Amino acid sequence: MQLDEEGQASSIPEILEQFPGREWSWALEAFEYWGAPPTVRVYPSGCTTTQPVETGDGPYFVVVDGDLTSTAPVDLATCDYTPGLVIVTGSLNAPLLYFADNIRVFVGGDVRVSGACLGALGDRNAMLTVEGELHARALILGSYAEVCADGGIRALVYAHGLDQLCPDIVSDGLGDDSRFFRPELLDHHENYPPILSFPAAVKAAFAGEELFLPGVEERFPERLVLRRDSA
Repeated sequence: MQLDEEGQASSIPEILEQFPGREWSWALEAFEYWGAPPTVRVYPSGCTTTQPVETGDGPYFVVVDGDLTSTAPVDLATCDYTPGLVIVTGSLNAPLLYFADNIRVFVGGDVRVSGACLGALGDRNAMLTVEGELHARALILGSYAEVCADGGIRALVYAHGLDQLCPDIVSDGLGDDSRFFRPELLDHHENYPPILSFPAAVKAAFAGEELFLPGVEERFPERLVLRRDSA
C-alpha cells in the first residue's frame, strides 16, 4: 500500500488543529520552502496491513493516529530533496524499516522491527525520532542519517556515530567491514579496506537475506541490552 495515497484526505491546518502543540510541528517548515503543497493523509484509527508499506516521491505529510503495523517491509522515502513527513502517534511494528532522502519520521510509541532498521542519506534530512524504545535486529545508518530514541535502543548498531551511544561497529571508512558483513555487500576501493555498500545492504535486507557473517552478531552481546542515551 502507498501510505501517501490512501487514508483520508486532509490539510495542514486541520492536522494542526487536531494535534496542537506537537513537537514535530517545526518540521512542517520544509514544505514552506519547497513551494508545492504536500499531499496530506490521515489514518484516524491507525493502520494495519499485510502489504508492503511505501511512500511516493513527495512532497507528502501523513499522520497515522495510532499504531502502524505491517507484516511486510515499511519503506519511507522521498525523491532526493523532496520533503516528506510521517507521524505515527502510536507504535511502529514491521519486519523491516527503511527511511531515506528527505524524510522525517516521528513515532510517539515504540519502534519494533524484527529485522533491520536502515537509514540513508541523512545529509538530506533523513531522520527517525522515537519517543519510546527502538528494537531491531540491526540498526544500520548511512552517512549522517539521524536516529533518536528517547526510551533507548536495543540493536546491533552500525553507524558513523550517534549522540545517544557509541556504535557497535563504527563506519568511518577506515575499518575493515569484511570482518562483519557478507562479501557480496562490500565495496572495494584502492588503498582502502572494504566497506559496506549501503545500497547492497538495503537490497539484501528487502530480499530477506542475511547481512552479517555467521557468528558476528553473537560477538556483540550489548545488542540485546536496552541502551539509553547519554543525556
